[in-house]
Amino acid sequence: MTDNNYNNPHPTPTNRLRWSWFPSLFLGDGMLLSLVVLALVVLRRFGLNNALTTLYISLLCLPFLLRPLFEMVVAHFRGTIKVWILSSEFICTLSLWGIAFTLSTNYWLQGFLCFMPFIIVSGIFYKIAIRRFYINKTDDIPPFHKLIARLSRCASLMFCIGAMTMLSGNMEVLTRNVRYSWSVMFYIMAGIEFFLWLWHSIFLPGGKKPYAQPKDLLGLHRGEFRLVMRMMTSGMRNHFMLFSLLYILPEALAAAISLLLYIDAPHNGGLGLSPQEFGLSFGTIGVVALFAGIHLGNKAISRCGLRRCILPMALLMSLHGLMMTFMSFNTAALLGTVCLSTFIGYAALGIGMSAYRAMIDRFANTGSGTELRNAIALGIMSLIIIVSVLFSGQIQNVIGYRQFFILTTGFYIVPIVVAAVNIFMFRK
Repeated sequence: MTDNNYNNPHPTPTNRLRWSWFPSLFLGDGMLLSLVVLALVVLRRFGLNNALTTLYISLLCLPFLLRPLFEMVVAHFRGTIKVWILSSEFICTLSLWGIAFTLSTNYWLQGFLCFMPFIIVSGIFYKIAIRRFYINKTDDIPPFHKLIARLSRCASLMFCIGAMTMLSGNMEVLTRNVRYSWSVMFYIMAGIEFFLWLWHSIFLPGGKKPYAQPKDLLGLHRGEFRLVMRMMTSGMRNHFMLFSLLYILPEALAAAISLLLYIDAPHNGGLGLSPQEFGLSFGTIGVVALFAGIHLGNKAISRCGLRRCILPMALLMSLHGLMMTFMSFNTAALLGTVCLSTFIGYAALGIGMSAYRAMIDRFANTGSGTELRNAIALGIMSLIIIVSVLFSGQIQNVIGYRQFFILTTGFYIVPIVVAAVNIFMFRK
C-alpha cells in the first residue's frame, strides 16, 4: 500500500472515514490531557498549595519521558492490533474507579497518587497505538479526517474539563461536600471510559495487520537505536532542530500556574473562580479558542509555509502571557472580562503551538527513523514541560502571581529567537 492511495478515486479502507470508531478514538485520546488538568484542579481544590500541586503533577507526568521506550515495546509486541487500545481503556476505567472510590476517604491523596500513574501510562500507550495502527503519516491524512480528529479532541476536553467541572461545582453547592462531589465526577468519567472500551470492543477493526499504512520501524529494533541517535545529533540542522524544541519554554512555565490563577483565592492573588466559572471560562471558552487557534495556524502553515509563518506566530503566542499578566493584575475583573481575556490568550496560544507541532513533524521527517525521532522529540518536549512545571510552583509561591507572569512574559524571547534562527537556517 503506497501513499498514492489517497489520490485514488475509489475509496480504500485507509482513506474512508469510519464513523463507527474514528471519532471515538480521539474522544478517548482527549481524555488523557483532560485528566491531567482535572488532577491539578482536584489537588488544589482539596487544599494542597501550589508548590505541592505542581510537584505531584510533574512527578505523575514522568512516564511521558519514557515514550521512546514505550514505542519500542509496542513495535516489538506480537499480538492483535487493538489489544493496546482495549487494554489501555480498561486499565484507565479501573484506575478512574479507584480514584473515585478513595476520594471520599481519608486516604484520598494516597489513592490518587497510586491510581493516577496507571492512567498516565495507559494513556501514553493509547496515543502510540492509535498513531501506529490506525492513523497514517500526518502528511497523508485527508484534511477532513484531521478536522474530525481535532473536533473530537476538542469535544472531549470541553466535556471533561468544562461540563464535568461545572457538574462538580454544582454538586458542591447542593451537597456541601467537596470530596463527595468530585468522587461522583470520577465515577462518571470511569463510566464514559468503560463505554468507550465496550464500543471499541465491538466496532474497532482487529487482525494481525495494521489498519493504516506500515510505519518506519528504523531505530525501534534491537541495535538500531544508537544508529538513529547518531543521525539525530550530527549536523548543524539537526542540532538546531533539537534547540528548536525550547520554543515551548515560556508556555511550559505558565502551563500549571495559569490554571491555578483561575481557581486560587483572591487573598492569594488568584481570580477566585468557582468550579462552574472555571468550567465556563477555561474548560469551554479556553478550549474552543485553543483549537480554533490551532486550526487557523495549521491553515496558515499549509498555505504560506512554516518559514514565513513562524515569526508572526511566535510573536502572537506572547499574547497568552500578556493576557495572564493582565488577569493577575485585575483579580476583581468581571467574569465576562476573564472569558474575553481567556479567549484571546488561548487562541494566540493555539496559533503558536501549531508552529511547534510543525517543527516536531519536520524534525521527525528529516532522515530515517521517523517514528523514533517523533517519540524522542515528544519526550524532550515532555521533559521541558515537566521540569518547568516542577519549578513554576516553587517560584510562584515565593514571588506571587503578578511577578511570576511578568517573569514568564520575558521568556517569550526564546520562541522569537528560535523563529528568527529558523528563518535563517531554512532560508532555502
